[in-house]
Amino acid sequence: MKKILSLLIVLLTVTAAFAQQQHGSVSGIITATDGSPVAFVSVALKGTSYGASTNEKGHFRMGRVNPGTYTVVVSAINVAAQEKEVNVTAGQNATVNFSLDLSTSQLNEVMVNARSNSVKMDNPSQSLRLQEPLLQVPQNIQVISGQSIKEQQIISMSDGVLRNVSGALRSEHWGDLYTNVKMRGSQVQAFRNGFNVVSSYWGPLTEDMSFVDHIEFVKGPAGFMLSNGDPSGLYNVVTKKPTGQEKGECRLW
Repeated sequence: MKKILSLLIVLLTVTAAFAQQQHGSVSGIITATDGSPVAFVSVALKGTSYGASTNEKGHFRMGRVNPGTYTVVVSAINVAAQEKEVNVTAGQNATVNFSLDLSTSQLNEVMVNARSNSVKMDNPSQSLRLQEPLLQVPQNIQVISGQSIKEQQIISMSDGVLRNVSGALRSEHWGDLYTNVKMRGSQVQAFRNGFNVVSSYWGPLTEDMSFVDHIEFVKGPAGFMLSNGDPSGLYNVVTKKPTGQEKGECRLW
């Protein structure tokens, strides 16, 4: 058994030595113009998969490189890349050093643009008779914007609107004919542009979303706004306004 282990060790040693003789290596030091080492700089052999990064002392090394002539490329953030040719010989280490001028480096200008949120609405409609932004109104109001309706492909009040409103449920009655919404324990009143359009317990008829700009759900008593409504709340459908411009739209369902 000992003889077998000794033989394996000898074979591995010979194999490693043979492999080292078949390949070479590239190493070097990268410093700044003042002689200080530059850490975490990327070093690569152009056109190959060989690469390395400098350590805290500016040293780098790439091993098991096939013999040949290569171009060593050094790159760092906002520093011009440098290139040098190196000849790699089997069983030998090729040394190549670089000096980077860091004093002239300057970060490029970065422009940060705010992303507009087309789904969120900050202000209520004029039909609610409120002048403050929703965040400042002492009332729980949720608004389903027209962009949300468009993105969710909602075609009627019965089709997915209430999934955007917490605590709101729809009572089923004759399919999609009526929109009977309950919040906080009872049915809420339905408004269109600030006017109560409920004519019976099951009214009103469900809205056609092609005419709807956005929908406002007001939770709790809201008589101070419209002098009408229900203690549980109301929802106000705000329709699109004429613009004097002809527009067309095609949706694929």
